[in-house]
Amino acid sequence: MATVRSDVIIPEVFTPYVIEQTTQRDAFLASGVVQPMAELNATEGGDFVNVPFWKANLSGDFEVLTDSSSLTPGKIQADKQIGVILHRGRAFESRDLAALAAGSDPMAAIGAKLASYIANQRQKDLLSALSGVFGSINANDSNSALFANCIDSESGDTPTGLSPKHIAKAKAILGDAGDQLTAVCMHSKVYYSLVERKLVDYVLATDGNGGAATASGGSIAAAYGGNGSVPTYCGLRVIVSDDVATTGSGASTEYSTYFFTGGAVASGEQAGLATETDRDILAKSDALSLDAHYCYHPVGTKWAVTTVNPTRAQLETVANWSKVYETKNIGIVRATNVTTMD
Repeated sequence: MATVRSDVIIPEVFTPYVIEQTTQRDAFLASGVVQPMAELNATEGGDFVNVPFWKANLSGDFEVLTDSSSLTPGKIQADKQIGVILHRGRAFESRDLAALAAGSDPMAAIGAKLASYIANQRQKDLLSALSGVFGSINANDSNSALFANCIDSESGDTPTGLSPKHIAKAKAILGDAGDQLTAVCMHSKVYYSLVERKLVDYVLATDGNGGAATASGGSIAAAYGGNGSVPTYCGLRVIVSDDVATTGSGASTEYSTYFFTGGAVASGEQAGLATETDRDILAKSDALSLDAHYCYHPVGTKWAVTTVNPTRAQLETVANWSKVYETKNIGIVRATNVTTMD
């Protein structure tokens, strides 16, 4: 019997490879911004994940002890974060005639590019969730869950180019937790504006993570193009993504820039990534499909509606999110910036 392409991409072997390569290419995971939270795995099923917690601080001051009065008992309050499970899938197909015309195997090319594709799609879901919790870039108000964690996002504000001032403001918003900021995510135009001003430093990938590898054992540098170095700005690891939210056009474009503490975004998986292949002998075509079921959750917030398996547009809807942590205990701050690259 002749060998067909569905024998070449074997799911039992291919899937673990894609999972490893996807992890290596996930800059948010490599930077420590995203960290797995066991409670979000939801392996027992369901559309939402409840993560209860005790409020961070006890309230009330010391009382004065006297012989004539008793202490007034205080209480500790509980609340919960709510994460929403995302169910995502995609399929690719290649016909034999296309392979003959191209002179190469399209399915092999699809397999080689699949890990980067999945990492990018998951990153888009994460950034959509961030857009939802932070709200409008330039016309924001207190209806946004994390409005208090925004810099220059109201209609009367005048955004400027990214500078140390923004980092200082971000740290001030987080108060005594400000020194825990570890990473910044920005649009490539904001990044290259920093490069133009020679404000970006580069460190070896091993130095940038204390000599350690990623959680999967892969190279951190792979998430940054594989050149062995990691860009930093004012001591913060830089994540560059053109998927961050923007508004306007040309010289009037305004960009979202996010500052993170380690583990500011939690992740979980209801079911691991799965791939399948199929051969249609009548159409002379090969198909590859994948599905993933996961949760990205900005720590300190909750999915406040009953909508299940939300689209990106629904993730970006301000009314679908609310805040449950105190402002300084939420490890994400967003600044609105402009750039000289427009």
